[in-house]
Amino acid sequence: MTSEKFLCKFLKKLNTKTSVRELCTDAAQELLKFTKAHACWFYLVDNEANSILAKKIYYSPECDKKIQGEVEQIYTLGEDLFLNNYDMEDTLEYFYKLSKENVIIVPVIWREFLFGYIALISKRQDFNLKNQNFMEIISECVNARLENITLQEELKRNNKDKIEFLASISHEYKTPLNSIIGFSDMLKHRIKDREDFKYISNISKSAKFLLGLIQDILDMARSEFGQMELHYENFRPKDVIEDIVLSFDEIIRSKNLHFSYTVMDVEINADLRRFQQLVMNLISNAVKFDNLNGKIKIVSYINDSHEFVFEITDTGDGIRKRDYDKIFNFFSQVNRNQLKRQQGSGVGLALCKKIAEAHGGKIGFKSKLNHGSTFWFTIPQGK
Repeated sequence: MTSEKFLCKFLKKLNTKTSVRELCTDAAQELLKFTKAHACWFYLVDNEANSILAKKIYYSPECDKKIQGEVEQIYTLGEDLFLNNYDMEDTLEYFYKLSKENVIIVPVIWREFLFGYIALISKRQDFNLKNQNFMEIISECVNARLENITLQEELKRNNKDKIEFLASISHEYKTPLNSIIGFSDMLKHRIKDREDFKYISNISKSAKFLLGLIQDILDMARSEFGQMELHYENFRPKDVIEDIVLSFDEIIRSKNLHFSYTVMDVEINADLRRFQQLVMNLISNAVKFDNLNGKIKIVSYINDSHEFVFEITDTGDGIRKRDYDKIFNFFSQVNRNQLKRQQGSGVGLALCKKIAEAHGGKIGFKSKLNHGSTFWFTIPQGK
C-alpha cells in the first residue's frame, strides 16, 4: 500500500474514534502494520488537568528482547521529561537527539504546549530516513483528532453551546485541511517544475494558516474571549504582505484585480502570527468583496506617533452607515449579496479588532456604499 492510500484509510478510521485510548490503540496497530516497525508507543498528557491520557507500548509479533530493552530505556527517559516538567525546547531537542536511524520520535504539540509524543522503533538501520516525514504528517492528523476528542470532553464538563458549535466546525474543517496539508507536502517532494512547486507550496501554506486561524477561534472561545497572549519578535512586514498577496494569486487573476503598493520597508516588533492574521483577513476581504477589474491599494508606514500603520482600500460594495456599529462583532455579516454572504463566517474582522487591541493598537475603517472601503490598523512601536 502506498503512503497516500494508507493516509486516506488512516484518516477515515481515525475520525471514528471517540476516546484517546481507542485512538492510540488503533493508530499504533495501523502504524506497526504499515511501517513494519517492531514497536510503537504513545505518551500523552493533559497539561490543564495534570493527568496522563495515554502511556502504553505496542509490540509487533517479531519484536525480540533486545528491541524491547531499547524501547523500555527510551520510554523511561521520555516519561522522566514529562514528570519533571522539562522546558519544551529542551524536550524537543532531546527527542531530536534520541531519534536515530532505527528510531523515530515525533512530538505532539497542542495549544502551544507539548502534549506528548509518538515513537516507533525498528531493526532496520534506514527506518528513520524512510519514515520520518511521513510520521510528522501522521502526528498532525492524530493531533487534530485528539483536539476534537478533548473538546468533546470539555463539552461534557462545561456544557457550553458556544464551545459545542466550535468543536463541531473544528472537526469538519480540520479533517480535510490536514489531508490537504499532508498530500501537498508529499507532492512538494515530487514536483520538479519551479512554477508548479510554487503553487503547491502556496496550497500548503494557506491550509496551514487556516488551520492556525481555526485554532485561534477555539482558544478565544475557551477563554470566553479573554486576554490574548502575544509572542513579540522583530520582522519586516513588507515580506509578510507580499507573501500573503501571492497566496491570493488565483482569485486575483480570475477577477482581474489591480494591486498597487506604497509599503515602507522597515522592521517592526509584534506577534508575527497574529500580524499575519490581521493582514490576511483584511486582504482576503478586499479581494473577496471587490468587483471584477477592481483596484486594491495597500499602504504601510511608520507615523509620527511611532506606530506601524497598515491601510487597504478596495473598490467593492462598501458598507451602509446603519451597519457601521456591528462591523467588528463576532458572527456578524453586513450588506453582502447572498453569494458573497456564504463566503465568510463573520469572525474575521472581530478577530482583527481583538489582535490590534491586544498589541495596544487600533483598527478602523471608512466606507461609502457602492464606492468601496478602506480598512486600517495600527501597532505601536518603541521610539
